[in-house]
Amino acid sequence: MTVNDDPRTPPVVVAALYRFTRLPQFAAYRDRLQAACETEGVMGTLLLASEGINGTIAGSRSGIDAILTRIRQLPGCAELDWKESFAAAMPFKRMKVRLKREIVSMGVDGIDPARTVGTYVAPADWNDLIAQPDVIVIDTRNDYEVAIGTFEGAVNPQTQTFREFPGWAKDALAGDNRPKLAMFCTGGIRCEKATALMKQMGFEEVYHLKGGILKYLEEVPAEQSRWNGECFVFDERVSVGHGLEPGPYQLCSMCRSPFLSGEGAGGYASRPCPDCEAEADADKLAAAAERHRQIQLARKRGENHFGRKNE
Repeated sequence: MTVNDDPRTPPVVVAALYRFTRLPQFAAYRDRLQAACETEGVMGTLLLASEGINGTIAGSRSGIDAILTRIRQLPGCAELDWKESFAAAMPFKRMKVRLKREIVSMGVDGIDPARTVGTYVAPADWNDLIAQPDVIVIDTRNDYEVAIGTFEGAVNPQTQTFREFPGWAKDALAGDNRPKLAMFCTGGIRCEKATALMKQMGFEEVYHLKGGILKYLEEVPAEQSRWNGECFVFDERVSVGHGLEPGPYQLCSMCRSPFLSGEGAGGYASRPCPDCEAEADADKLAAAAERHRQIQLARKRGENHFGRKNE
């Protein structure tokens, strides 16, 4: 990946990364990764599991480069997949390296993207693929993510978590017909695992967007884009658009869904979204205001109080 040396670029580098690989001794890497990130001043979250590594981290150019180099030294991680964007301020408040059963939770035994996966499609070729009339385009993200942006003509499974996706796929795509599938997600990890599921279900022509929406928005000019809206991200930026510029969304302090608050970009809004505001009584509104106050205090203490998990 090309290093951005433009002095006008904001100083915080945000790297979304993952790699499906067999890591039977994954727990042994937690402490050394945690220590390395703290030494380099890198913050965010890394998930380790027997199936690989996943996470989003932020820091200085040198700090991110140092951690990516260390991660590539893990077994099978030399070809680590990562995307970079930039933030005017640190989007995370602390660093966590967590041990998990899966690096992205699907809950289906026997799925192994390190062994069987769909065909990668570069962002430059994605428009031609999804324009084909015999291709079903599937957004593998959750409903609150799809609500603020997706590709033209994409199917929305209307899931609340990724664990609901296998059930939807078996119901919606059941039968003898096995159409071509084009799948996508934020950074590539969920759709990569989803394509492994589809292959297990007997689909032969399964494609997925390499690097996910983030890579597409980075590389495809807006005037050629088939993307509508913003892309939800799991940090305090909340959303990004073309060129990975931070978008106008904030999170509701009650339901934690993204909405246009009119207060600016990123973080939690000072008031609930219109749906929550309309349904809440005085006690709930008071609780939401107190929650927002606690969030602001946590940020001042350097603690992460950001709500949604990438699942």
